[in-house]
Amino acid sequence: MFGRQAKEPQSSETPDIPEMMFPAQIELENRSEKNKDINQISEIEQPEVVKIVEKISGIVSPYFIVIVGLSLYEDNVFLGLVLITIGILSLLKISWSSIFELFLGIKSFFSSSDDL
Repeated sequence: MFGRQAKEPQSSETPDIPEMMFPAQIELENRSEKNKDINQISEIEQPEVVKIVEKISGIVSPYFIVIVGLSLYEDNVFLGLVLITIGILSLLKISWSSIFELFLGIKSFFSSSDDL
């Protein structure tokens, strides 16, 4: 009366999931082709104003980063130095890969060679 009731045995078979729940591979390929077409159209049809604004922002943004770093330098020295360094590196067009190559060159210069 108050005991546990026997559980019904569960079937080991999984119910079939209808295919309409998942998109077909053909639909996914069509979507990706449409997205490629849209991206190509948007790249081709950029107005000249957008290109000019992109060039101006590419020139002005490093200076803005340096100015913000200089203004933050008084309150937070570390954050100011980081922003100033990032701004100067972007002004000089120095990338992380060139910094890494310089570091490896210095490391190889000072490393001992056993070839002597």
